[in-house]
Amino acid sequence: MTIKNLYPIIALLLFGHWVQAQELIYTVHFDFNKSNIPDSAMVDMVQIMHKHLVEKIVIEGHCDSIGSKEYNYTLSEKRANEVKKLLIQNGIEKKAVQTCIGYGKDKPLSKNDSEQDRQQNRRVNIHFFIAKRKDEKVAKTNEVLKSSDFEVGKKIVLKNLHFYGGQHVLQPESKPVLDNLCKILRENPNLKIEIQGHVCCTTFQADGYDIDTKTDNLSVTRAEMVYLFLTTKCGISKKRLSYTGFGGTQKIIENDITEEQQRMNRRVEIKVIEN
Repeated sequence: MTIKNLYPIIALLLFGHWVQAQELIYTVHFDFNKSNIPDSAMVDMVQIMHKHLVEKIVIEGHCDSIGSKEYNYTLSEKRANEVKKLLIQNGIEKKAVQTCIGYGKDKPLSKNDSEQDRQQNRRVNIHFFIAKRKDEKVAKTNEVLKSSDFEVGKKIVLKNLHFYGGQHVLQPESKPVLDNLCKILRENPNLKIEIQGHVCCTTFQADGYDIDTKTDNLSVTRAEMVYLFLTTKCGISKKRLSYTGFGGTQKIIENDITEEQQRMNRRVEIKVIEN
């Protein structure tokens, strides 16, 4: 087992004591064959840094389809490094930049059929992971799942299950709903479920970036966290459970701008397979 494989287990044991961060994504667009950051983008990024307590940053550079792969890898890395340089010059610690990488033309946002499309692809995405304020509270509900809710083919949203932004770490108020689910599985030994993870805040990317495992499969690691709770903490047989992730392809609210909207999208659902 690798260190990366251990992250979900460690997080499960800590259960919410890791960094409590929320994700804010900002995109810088570049002129053709250039790595100069536009003045307006500089101002925006500086304002973000001054307004929020930034704990971690992931920087991803991209290019349009013109030119060779090798050239575009170099150019995309140069764009990403220019952003990194700007952030550090304005007070971000070097160690806060977890990843700074160039993907060349491998991950286009648009099809490169027009100049407008190519402009959208000449970009750097900056993922700011913002510290959560101590006075920020989570709305709680008293909803309790019942065995009768688990009909074959039905999907059930675990409404009280919440994750910190950019992480597969469960927030403390999530434990009661997991205990509730565990109780139902124990009382219904024929019940088999699929655990389905979802994320917020995606644009061009299929899934979210997990800042703890440093992988682009956040919806999967969130579903896996629930799977590990049920198998390790509750003793539910692995034969009765499976898990998968859908990234941001099945959002409840497509344009998730507010924290509440993002919270609704970063969720886990249960699909009933057998009962």
